[in-house]
Amino acid sequence: MEQQERKVRVIMSLLQDLFEISAVYRQNQRLVFSLNCRYQRERSVKMITDRLQTAGYRFRLDNDGDMLLLNIDPRARVRIPPLNIILFLATLFTVYVVSVFFRFILSAPSFEAAVDGALQALSRGAGLVFTLALMSILIVHEMGHYIASRRRNIVTTWPYFIPAPTLIGTFGAVIKSKSPFWNRRDLIEVGAAGPIAGWLVALAWLWYGLSQTGTIAPDVLEPGAIPFGMEGESILMRLSTWLLVGPAPAGHVYSLSEAAFAGWVGLLVTAINMLPIGMLDGGHVVYGLLKRRQHLLGKLAVLGLLALGFQTPMWWLFAGFGLFLGMNHPPTLNDGRPLSRAAKIMGWVALVILALSFTPMPFR
Repeated sequence: MEQQERKVRVIMSLLQDLFEISAVYRQNQRLVFSLNCRYQRERSVKMITDRLQTAGYRFRLDNDGDMLLLNIDPRARVRIPPLNIILFLATLFTVYVVSVFFRFILSAPSFEAAVDGALQALSRGAGLVFTLALMSILIVHEMGHYIASRRRNIVTTWPYFIPAPTLIGTFGAVIKSKSPFWNRRDLIEVGAAGPIAGWLVALAWLWYGLSQTGTIAPDVLEPGAIPFGMEGESILMRLSTWLLVGPAPAGHVYSLSEAAFAGWVGLLVTAINMLPIGMLDGGHVVYGLLKRRQHLLGKLAVLGLLALGFQTPMWWLFAGFGLFLGMNHPPTLNDGRPLSRAAKIMGWVALVILALSFTPMPFR
């Protein structure tokens, strides 16, 4: 009985921002909710249909005069939509194959030599460790968001992985929220859970990969190698490399293993997500901690990216995203609810991760 009541409360929480619930009753194994629209009827119906479908519920909406009747099976199903699966497989391919080709294109004397070298490298297993490491970081990051959202009765999609013809083979992944954030505690937990979880996995791969990393003179680098200098690097990357590899001799660079490179990418992706801009993870966390002071920090972050773009043009792209999507985070439904101690700790830990992992000049 307690489990049934919990299911009723979960479904009610998904309805209450859009509808007034005037009655709830059971009909065999299903529940029936009598609903009055709070806002425009057609838009509310569209939003709740999308929300409940994403959450995995089987339901039917019927008109009952000025009211709506929602007939719903309270047992949600776990179903990954085909598009999410297709995008995941495409990203798996681009991270594995395209990233190897890019490494050879950047270092081989000709395009033909790059293709030939990449094919030979792939036949010897190149790209496998990088793919395993990077995809594990991205999956853990996104599932951190997903699990935290479900824990707080916030409906989100499964992750949409984004394949890309780039050196790392992907633009990461995104999760879309289909229901609002109820309060700042939930905002922080959902926003911080992904970066913290993914960062821990990235750090583990980085440290493992650095144990297999050495230094080498640039003029003897083989095609497909991953040369690396410390100029413009994050605090964490500098410290980890110094402790696990040691200083590079004069005129030498680090030759990163695939695991170390994936870990470095994971730190970079985490730091980008933690920028205090709009609907990025960092925007969630900073708004949760500081409320409307996030608006000022979001603007300062975009100005900082514009300045850094003169050193690394990549930052202009992210500054453009901030300007296009909005620098200010919207309020939650109940900003006045006090933060729990656990939420405060999660939020500040996530910001420390940003400070340690931010890389001012990546991909120089």
